[in-house]
Amino acid sequence: MATRTRILTAILFLAAALASPAVAGTYSVAWDPVSDSDLAGYRVYYGASAGSYTQSVDVGNVTQTTLNIADCQMWYVAVKAYDTAGNESASYSNEVSGWARPTVTGISPNAAEQGRTLSVTLTGTNFRAGSTVVFANAGVVVNSVQVNSCSQIVANVTVQPTAAVGTTNVDVEHADGVYGTGVGLFAVQAAVAPTVSSTNPADGATGVAVSVAPTITFSEAVASASINTTTIRLLDDTGAAVAQAAGSPALSANGLTATITPAAALAQNRLYRVQAVGGATGVKDLAGNALATTYTHATGFRTVADTGAPTISAVTATNVAATTARITWTTNEASDSQVFYRTQGTTAWQQTAVYPSMVTSHSVDLQGLAPETVHEYYVRSADAASNASQSGTQTFTTIASPSSYLRFEAEAGTLVAPMRTQTGSGAFNGGWIDTPSGTATGSASSPAGRATYGVNVPTSGTWYLWLRVYAPSTSGDSVFETIDGAARGSVVAPSTGAWVWVAGRSYTLSAGLHTVEVGGQEAQARVDRVLITNDAAFVPTEQPVGDQTAPASVTAFSATPGGGQVTLNWTNPASDYQRTMIRYRTDGAFPVSPVDGFLVTDRAGTAGAGDSFVHGSLSAGTTYSYSAFAIDASGNVATRSTASATPTDVTPPGRVQNARRTDKKPRP
Repeated sequence: MATRTRILTAILFLAAALASPAVAGTYSVAWDPVSDSDLAGYRVYYGASAGSYTQSVDVGNVTQTTLNIADCQMWYVAVKAYDTAGNESASYSNEVSGWARPTVTGISPNAAEQGRTLSVTLTGTNFRAGSTVVFANAGVVVNSVQVNSCSQIVANVTVQPTAAVGTTNVDVEHADGVYGTGVGLFAVQAAVAPTVSSTNPADGATGVAVSVAPTITFSEAVASASINTTTIRLLDDTGAAVAQAAGSPALSANGLTATITPAAALAQNRLYRVQAVGGATGVKDLAGNALATTYTHATGFRTVADTGAPTISAVTATNVAATTARITWTTNEASDSQVFYRTQGTTAWQQTAVYPSMVTSHSVDLQGLAPETVHEYYVRSADAASNASQSGTQTFTTIASPSSYLRFEAEAGTLVAPMRTQTGSGAFNGGWIDTPSGTATGSASSPAGRATYGVNVPTSGTWYLWLRVYAPSTSGDSVFETIDGAARGSVVAPSTGAWVWVAGRSYTLSAGLHTVEVGGQEAQARVDRVLITNDAAFVPTEQPVGDQTAPASVTAFSATPGGGQVTLNWTNPASDYQRTMIRYRTDGAFPVSPVDGFLVTDRAGTAGAGDSFVHGSLSAGTTYSYSAFAIDASGNVATRSTASATPTDVTPPGRVQNARRTDKKPRP
């Protein structure tokens, strides 16, 4: 039997508006069986607001399931039963609420000696405010817990002197008892004194760049208080400490490594030695054990002129939010900073401007990213001599956004002449709208043509309108915008000869369908893409890179009515295809874009194959107008295919009882 689903109200995000929502967390529920002679199964409904279920899954005739849902937010779950005719329970079961089950994937540091008190950082997902941390090793006592984000918890722990040596599991538990376990992530070690395990440059190295910042790596974490200008030093070939602008080397401790940062470049073709002082006044580990003897380079290292590219290390994505991230890295010499990034699965790279400041600690902020999406990135740095290097490709995943980002192509709307569609390079989907040369200038009360779009706003509040525009000249740089018939306002491109994102006005909108209008003002002013969001801080940065050719439309699209449902059938395009999105309206109009109307299904398919979907839980006697959009791997959207149907009446089964979570921690 084909899968049936209730009406979905989609919350689409910027750049992911044409992609399936990313899911990562698990959420286990169970319920009591319903007694019904023709019971066929159950549907589990869930959403981000109490009593408002925007998604559902048909689990068949079972009384428990595990949902795959987005991380780091509250989810509300309820269950309905359905019979062999597709009739659903008249009302939902009791509501179950909570976050997805936490996962613990890492801990840093991941080991500590007996007798240590330290802070450890747990990484993973679904770390909810109020969560607790418990180690399976009873000798590891948790003193305090601070939840920094849904992916990071900092716990202050004491490893008691009698703690058993070896690895241990660690649990993160929500206040409602839902928990997750990191297996074998932390190790208790016997107390030992630190030793020098390596240096950079290595003892006896030659041809070392003059901009080097030498490092000493210890066998274990050392106390930052024991790292200073008297315990970690850089000596020249006379045995004197390297002179600094401020009089002493600048020192820092980071994990197992102490870094000596000269205030200026070292002299060329000069011998230097790295020294770590041992003994009672020297370097100590975090348990107070001292470096036994002073370590000094035996032969040291010799510098030469800087002819090599910077060495890039410690490339990390931090402060990852829904639409922003910070990329940091270090270089072994002062150099500039640039980041290249793209959505995983696309081919073309977007890039930041080159930040010319010559530094060794680099930080570049990215914005305008897609929420709940895997992004690939690499960094590039060039030194003062233009020697450049780049890192390998890494990834990070943006988190779920409390905000929504709804975008659509300008040419997808209903156009009134002289507004027209044009094609060419530089625009998303290879097209835009404008008015022809010679068109009279429009006014706010009488624009020169217009384009209208239906948009389904998921939540009430303040929404911000953005247009991607192009001005061929200063006499063709403005268009009008309005939502729901408000007085039209002008959007003016700040420059000519380039596509730019320009902010329109903000609007107070209720949840539900609204109408956006773009009106003609000055002839030849172009509009490529429209975006509305309830994120006041969001600034779009997306560019049309890579594939911009839309796929062919789905064919043989039909809607067949039934008892409280409509069966949809179609054939996918034969090539350049990834998935089909179907949306509907009940006001007699067909959705014009993938953010118009209400979502029915968004599913991957096989190119050239037939497909079907049963749209269930519908109102008898109401006509449902459907639009099907074929979408390729780059997010390009085909021209819509349409069909409509009016379902008939049904009799539902009884109400599901005693829905409950099954992923809570067992209690004695």
